[in-house]
Amino acid sequence: MDLLSYSLVDLIPFSRETYFRLFERYNVGVWPAPIIGLAMGLMALFTARRVEGRVLRAPFLLAGVCWIWVGWVFQIYWYAPLSWPGLYFGVGFVLQGVLLVILLGWRPVAGSPEGADRGFGAAIWLLVFALALQPLIGLVSGRPWYGLEVFGSAPDPTVVATLGFLLLVRHPLRWLLSIIPLAWCLVSGATLWVLGLPTWPVMPLAALLYLGVVGWPWASRRSVLKAP
Repeated sequence: MDLLSYSLVDLIPFSRETYFRLFERYNVGVWPAPIIGLAMGLMALFTARRVEGRVLRAPFLLAGVCWIWVGWVFQIYWYAPLSWPGLYFGVGFVLQGVLLVILLGWRPVAGSPEGADRGFGAAIWLLVFALALQPLIGLVSGRPWYGLEVFGSAPDPTVVATLGFLLLVRHPLRWLLSIIPLAWCLVSGATLWVLGLPTWPVMPLAALLYLGVVGWPWASRRSVLKAP
């Protein structure tokens, strides 16, 4: 298979109406999974706090389970029949879920450095946006409530919330755990752009916010070292 012979449009062989209808059929087909996923997201948000400088493992266990569900059920069984890359997306989501559970869900991990208010504030913004505001974007686009994308059962809110959780921790392999979420931000943004949806910048902007917050300490240290 010559992947270079494919254009972006070839990888998204469906209309925006079909895309919206996919989530409507999926949410009805797996009901009450969307409600359970949203409840797990809220539980993860309220347990994402520091205890003696360490972040509890519950948010990452819950997020990891959600990644595995989204990869196995949504991507492979629902999205892949529409577009063959969905199979590979599914494998990537399952892998990300397993990594989250093993690397960050095994035991409490060190929190981001004390005083890193910029990172903590951005994390809370990403989490609140993913859990409460991002699903409502669908209503603005004219989608019915049963076709909304929510954390735990749909890819985009699950990915944005995970970026928020990752901003809360300090771990030597955080960069590894960021690869698939950041890649999905680009994939989702490109998909929505091809479908002509005005909300396509949302996911790339979430990725840029994450990268900006993560890269800020490094850039600050370099500017201090270069100062006379």
